[in-house]
Amino acid sequence: MTLPALARIRQIARAGDTLRAWRMFEETGLGASSAPDALSLKGRLLKDRGLRSLGGDRASLLEQAQEAYLQAAGGRPATYPLINAATIAFLNDRPREARDIAGRILDILASGAHEPETRYWLGATEAEALLLLDDPQASREALERAMQAAPEAWEDHAVTLRQFRQILERLGRSPDLFDHLQPPPSLYFYGIIGLPDDEAEVRAKLESVLDEIRPGAVFGALAAGADILVAEMALARGARLHVVLPTAIARFREISVAQYDSQWGERFDRLIEEADVVEVLGGNAGLSEAAILNGARVAMGLALRHARSLATRALALHVSRPTDDPALAETEWRAQDLPVCKVNLENWLPARGGALDPASNLAIVASAEPLPAIAGHEPVAQVHGEGGEILGFADLVTAMSYAEAALRLAPEVRLGLDSRAVAVEEALEASGELAVLLARAAPPGSICASWPQVAALDILAPRYRFESAGEIVTSLGDVPIGLFCRLTAA
Repeated sequence: MTLPALARIRQIARAGDTLRAWRMFEETGLGASSAPDALSLKGRLLKDRGLRSLGGDRASLLEQAQEAYLQAAGGRPATYPLINAATIAFLNDRPREARDIAGRILDILASGAHEPETRYWLGATEAEALLLLDDPQASREALERAMQAAPEAWEDHAVTLRQFRQILERLGRSPDLFDHLQPPPSLYFYGIIGLPDDEAEVRAKLESVLDEIRPGAVFGALAAGADILVAEMALARGARLHVVLPTAIARFREISVAQYDSQWGERFDRLIEEADVVEVLGGNAGLSEAAILNGARVAMGLALRHARSLATRALALHVSRPTDDPALAETEWRAQDLPVCKVNLENWLPARGGALDPASNLAIVASAEPLPAIAGHEPVAQVHGEGGEILGFADLVTAMSYAEAALRLAPEVRLGLDSRAVAVEEALEASGELAVLLARAAPPGSICASWPQVAALDILAPRYRFESAGEIVTSLGDVPIGLFCRLTAA
């Protein structure tokens, strides 16, 4: 019973919902446990709370976190809780205690009589202890050796680098001391469809850009032309491909790929097979301008989330004509002060094909209970049905703002949130069916949203943080979901 509870609380803490994680920790009785795992988790939760607090509260919570980690170590040569205790002491203005514990850790590591750990974490622990002793050169060399032992453990690397930046800031040293060890960046890509048969120009320009960026993962759709070419060239350089399609694969392939040339269809099929992830956004609106914009926002959000999880950078790559105005997606990316690499082509072909499906984007909030009217958050449509209440909003940010306000008014309410392109004549009852099912699945006092659609908030309103939470079984099939975390970073 204890291990699943610990794992669930850790997941919530990683998602950033520190207060909820702490409440669960106390409610499950783990706060009274003397088990090392429970004490380590207690230390982690107290540390998270302390770093978000000020003044005396901060000092007290960090002191309690340090003590919890020391209790977890006990008399054992347990380097994990000890290094956490040392860093917390340092961040809590107790440098002498930090140095004493760090020296003890180095002695344990040198003796070889330490508890089992991976080569990476042993090396990272050594590097952190050396940094606490203000030996950045030795620390950097130790961390380089550790990363060489686990070169693709990007998430572990990210945890270490975040911690090291906090220490460097307190030491008054340059925060870029370890930047050369940063994981490769995430890249959102978007480009024009009409490429000439001779791809020499665009290939030459893309080679230069991709060789400079060296992305670790790329996110975008796979329309004929620049999208497919960027994806192919990124894969050839070892990047992982995350495809986000705005509508069903067959419909997208028919409209955006196959009508241009049979070879584009073959290349599309091959990339779908080679992609790490293929996300297909739901809805009955077909392929529309609204769906394409929604897909771009989701792809951008996923690129940002991936970069954040690895403590690395996120960039955008846009392939366009010199005369093109910036796409709305590019404008939204730049609004977050994120870098854009532009590749302008001198030669291109006009796009062809029929008109896209008529549709508009709609964000839907649903609940099994009556929902309050909130000034400044008026829906564009509203339905009271047997299954609950459904509100339709013109955009996702307004819908999320309403949902957050509703949670404050009714802290135990269960809300569902969905975002999709909807056909012009589609009834809100039909559009909101999934949101109603999500509301039924939501824990009390939370927002359950369709995933990955809600990842668009990472580009539109980063102050709202959802975390992927697996799938739920519904009458519409297995539905991936995200859960809202109340404590969010601006």
